[in-house]
Amino acid sequence: MYDARELARNTPGMGIKDDASMVDMAAMRAYRLSRLQGEIQARDCAALLLLDPINIRYAAGIKAGQIFSMHFLGRCLVVPAEGQAVIIGWGAAAGAWRPETIGAAMPMLPITYMEAGSRRDDRVAAWARDIAAVLREQGGEGRVALDVCDPATLDALRATGLEVIAGEPLVERATAIKCPEEIACLLHAVSVAETAMARMRRDLEPGMTENELFAILQHTNIAMGGEWIEYRLLAAGGHANPWGMEAGDRLIRAGELVPFDCGLIGPFGYSADVSRTFFCEPGTPNDAQKRLYQLAHENIQRNLELVKAGVSFREVSERGWMPPREFVAHRYPVMMHGIGMGDEWPCIPWPIDWERDGYDGVLEENMVICVESFIGSEHGGEGVKLEEQVLVTRDGYQLMSTFPFEERLLA
Repeated sequence: MYDARELARNTPGMGIKDDASMVDMAAMRAYRLSRLQGEIQARDCAALLLLDPINIRYAAGIKAGQIFSMHFLGRCLVVPAEGQAVIIGWGAAAGAWRPETIGAAMPMLPITYMEAGSRRDDRVAAWARDIAAVLREQGGEGRVALDVCDPATLDALRATGLEVIAGEPLVERATAIKCPEEIACLLHAVSVAETAMARMRRDLEPGMTENELFAILQHTNIAMGGEWIEYRLLAAGGHANPWGMEAGDRLIRAGELVPFDCGLIGPFGYSADVSRTFFCEPGTPNDAQKRLYQLAHENIQRNLELVKAGVSFREVSERGWMPPREFVAHRYPVMMHGIGMGDEWPCIPWPIDWERDGYDGVLEENMVICVESFIGSEHGGEGVKLEEQVLVTRDGYQLMSTFPFEERLLA
């Protein structure tokens, strides 16, 4: 039905080719470091200390063992307000590969309890002293922004005399605006996702399990140079409503709707966060299924019209499309969210959630935004998940995701 290679080609009008050879990786790393350093300086900090492996990759391009590093603290990165970063890492993680954004590498004894055991407190204290020494050598002492921590690391840093503030806001603000190379990487990830989606659509048949269908997405991503998938959000029939159930051994039946969310971390560490809902043939969609799908499609199209540089988050929310009453309880948690190396700031809530969840800000040119919809009745039954990934422009938006919708469900 769909040609995978054709769907993986360049998005018309983007002006950026989906071609890894076109991405200047050094320029992209330099841009990302400059974005972080601008935020460090704006908050009058000496440095930003990064422990989150995705943030370390954004700052310096180091990607080894990212999933492992999410639960095993074996490296960190000191990003000064000016100049090159310093990587402090366990074993080969410190200096096996040194991109131009890193000026020095230092060893680090593991400080997780698994490795350190009863020595952990001493190792954490020594680690904190090393951090303070690095800052002194670079002429920066005093206030440090820290992205993630546990009580022991925070206490140890403060014991050296450092003032520690939250680093997450700095990182989120820095990552929000993409350079051309990042946009190319995001587009490449979407091409990988859409190739997988075409294969899923082609191979979907009654009797296969949700896991079997999801495995096509995972296999295609890895085979095309991608890295991992953030979650297993694929469910068939009534299993999909409310949204959030992960793929399992449930058999997919003819005539069921099969919604899924890619959540894919593709080549170069950038995301494709695109959702579609397929109809499992043979059979003919019924009126209830068409209504669900058409409401979700209307939701996406109406909210896409709100996307434009300079528009405030509040205005987007206040003008946002709201579903009929029976679908409100099971609505997707947010109208829109940022995307880069995973889900990012900002999140824009539905109009009825603004007073609880809304915050100041405006859409800016070269943000990349995902527009979300889930339509499922609070009384049960099936559901439809749709999502588009777009580049924010001064005149509106440019679609990154171009995979076709189900014509039989829109008819």
